[in-house]
Amino acid sequence: MKVKSGLIEAEGIVRKIEKSLIPKVYILSIDCDEISIKLDLVKDLLIFDEGDRVDVLISHEKPKFKEGQDLVIWGYVLSKKKTLSSEKPNKLLISLWGYLLVIETLRSDIIDAFDYLDKVYFKLSKKT
Repeated sequence: MKVKSGLIEAEGIVRKIEKSLIPKVYILSIDCDEISIKLDLVKDLLIFDEGDRVDVLISHEKPKFKEGQDLVIWGYVLSKKKTLSSEKPNKLLISLWGYLLVIETLRSDIIDAFDYLDKVYFKLSKKT
């Protein structure tokens, strides 16, 4: 995992894909080394399956991508919730055109990689 100001890179596995209460929306759960990701995604953009190994990138800069193979969405950091407990995770909430991306981690440097209302790009691609 790579973390610095304005950038988070990680490898993970799509653990679960479940239907949301919102019609045609699914919730992806992705486990990475030290972060857990939940992502709302409209059915038409669902190009992943449970068990897929994926690369995750969250960045200020627009990433290079393969059209039709990678998912790239931009949005804004809405909230940063830090806990004082070493057992409860910190949360970074990002709105991707109204769909929610939630990152949970015990590491505060991951939450500090971005500021409130930063424009960010989220890239999800299958590992080859």
